[in-house]
Amino acid sequence: MSLQTHVTLPGHAGREEWLSRGYWLPRLHQMLAALRFDAAEALDPFERNVVTVSMRQGIGMIVVLGLIAGVVPLVANLWLAISLGTSVPLAQIADTSTRLAQEYAPNVLVDMVTHTVQTIAGTEPRMPGVLAAILSALGVWLNTPLSWLAVWMIYGASVMGLARLMGAANTLQVFYAGTSFAAVPLVLTGLTPIPLVGPVFGFAGSLWAVLLYYHLLRYVTRLDVGRALLSMLLPIVVAAAVPTIVAAFVMLWLLF
Repeated sequence: MSLQTHVTLPGHAGREEWLSRGYWLPRLHQMLAALRFDAAEALDPFERNVVTVSMRQGIGMIVVLGLIAGVVPLVANLWLAISLGTSVPLAQIADTSTRLAQEYAPNVLVDMVTHTVQTIAGTEPRMPGVLAAILSALGVWLNTPLSWLAVWMIYGASVMGLARLMGAANTLQVFYAGTSFAAVPLVLTGLTPIPLVGPVFGFAGSLWAVLLYYHLLRYVTRLDVGRALLSMLLPIVVAAAVPTIVAAFVMLWLLF
């Protein structure tokens, strides 16, 4: 059997299998193994010399971890939005503008923007303020795993494409199944709203996730250090460079 082959589950799973936790999620000890950078234990706990985690389990894990990470921000958003009686986006903008006005010296522009934002945030909503706050906070919470999935799939597709060009032979399903464990340390980013220590946890979780993604990428693709780093960094460089190049062309076109 190929090293890049994963165990395929039956196409028509029984009802009991479909409802079992293991059908949608890897085991907890696999997630803990990933945190220890033990890719073999995380992806091949049964020592079959293949990646036995499925892409479906990876998706389920990211969704659950995203919801867990969003609990603390959900409470913070509810507290802020309900206290102001408006939706979460408007409450966040009003709170940010107020802090800017307090931190910087009196300025006509800052005062005007702050007053405008606070006026908009205080506008009577079409639904009760408490209901708007609750629904918008729930929307932000549910959007957390969706945004994680979007980044994981779009960024992963570009990384996998480059890895294949550089000699990787694994399938896309195996690649996604393996790299999905990089979402485990991202749970720490959910602690960011906590004063003082929150940003530290958020930075640590993000850095941990990047290092773990690199480790898992090398495990599933068998690429060397240079090609693995290039596969990870080139999509980020291109994504950052394209808007800059487009903006430069637009400015040149307007000037000349």
